[in-house]
Amino acid sequence: MYHSKVLLLLLVFLVLNACTSKRTPPEHAFYYWKSDYTLIYDRYPSSDPQDSLRRTFGASHVYLHLFDVDWSENLSMPIPKAAFRGIYEVSQFIRDGYTPVVFITNRTFERMLDSSCALLARRVADKINQLSSNIKHTHDSVVPQEKQRPEIQIDCDWTAGTKDKYFHFLKEIRQLFPDYTLSATIRLYPYKYPDKTGIPPVDRGMLMCYNLGNIKDVSTINSIFDVNTLKQYLSGDDYPLPLDIAFPVFGWYAWFRGNEFKGIVHDGPEFIEDTSSFAAIDKQRYRIKTDTVLGENYYRAGDILRMEYPDTATLQTAITLVEEKIPDYKRIAFYHWHQSSIMTYEKVIKTAFAGR
Repeated sequence: MYHSKVLLLLLVFLVLNACTSKRTPPEHAFYYWKSDYTLIYDRYPSSDPQDSLRRTFGASHVYLHLFDVDWSENLSMPIPKAAFRGIYEVSQFIRDGYTPVVFITNRTFERMLDSSCALLARRVADKINQLSSNIKHTHDSVVPQEKQRPEIQIDCDWTAGTKDKYFHFLKEIRQLFPDYTLSATIRLYPYKYPDKTGIPPVDRGMLMCYNLGNIKDVSTINSIFDVNTLKQYLSGDDYPLPLDIAFPVFGWYAWFRGNEFKGIVHDGPEFIEDTSSFAAIDKQRYRIKTDTVLGENYYRAGDILRMEYPDTATLQTAITLVEEKIPDYKRIAFYHWHQSSIMTYEKVIKTAFAGR
C-alpha cells in the first residue's frame, strides 16, 4: 500500500510538472519588405486589413522593413536607401506588433573605417526613430510590442572579414536602444560556422532558412531554397544564441545566356506558362524559343530561365526539420507578405502555424 501511494504521488508530480513546463506557443509572423504599402486583401476580404492577417493565419507580428543602408562610391560614405514610404497606410496592418528592420549591405562594412561605426549607428538610430515615430502617430493604437519589450532587427550578410566592424556597430546600436531587444538575422553559413564568422552581440537571432546557393552559378539547383543543402547546414552544434526561424514564400527566375548570369527576373510562377515563348527543359529550367521582349527584358533564343520558387511539399519538410533542430524558437516567420506568395503557399503557412 505504501509503495502504491508513493507511485501515485510520483505520477501526479510528473503530470503536474509536464503541465507547468509546457512552452508558450510561438508567435506567428510575416516580413513585409516593400518600400510602400499596398492593400492586398482581395483574396481575404475584410473591412480591417489587420483582421485578415490575424483571422486567416493567426499572425500577430510583422517585421517591417524600414530602410536599407549601402555604401556610396561617389560620396565615400554609407547612405540610406529604399526608405519605407507607406507610413500612413500601414498603421492598421501592424497594430498588433511590429519590429523595425534595417538592412545593411556587407560592402558598407568592407568600405567604411571601424572608427565610423559609432557615427553610422547614430544615423541609423535617428532614421529608425524618425520613421517609427511617424508610424506611431498615424493611428492611436499603433504601439510596437505593447505587451513585451520592443525590438529592433538588423539584417546583414556579414562575413569573417567584416565581423569586427559589424559587431562594433551592433554594440553601438545596443547602447542607443538600451530598452529594446536587439536581434540580428543569421544566415546559414554563420549559423554552422560561428567559430569563423563570430556570434553577433545581440539578444536574439533570426535564422533565415533560405538563400542557400550561388545564384550566378549555372549548375545551382535553386539558390533560394534546397532542402538537401539546408540539411547540411543543420548538421552542426547548437548555436549559442536564442533563435527564431524564418522561411521563404517568395521566388524569382535566374536568367542565363550560355553560362553567363544576366540577372534576376521578378515574375510569378505563372510567367513560364506561355508555351509560345518558353519550352520546358526540366521542372525548373525553361528555354526561350525565339528572340522576344517580355516585360522590360529582351531575351534571345536559347536563353535559360531557372525557376527558383520553393516546392511546397519540400518547404513543409524543411520546416519540420528546422523545428526539430531548434525546438525553443519563440517566433516563426515567413518572408514575405505578398498576395501571390500568400496564395501560392497558403496551405504550407497554415500548416506551419497550426503545428505549434
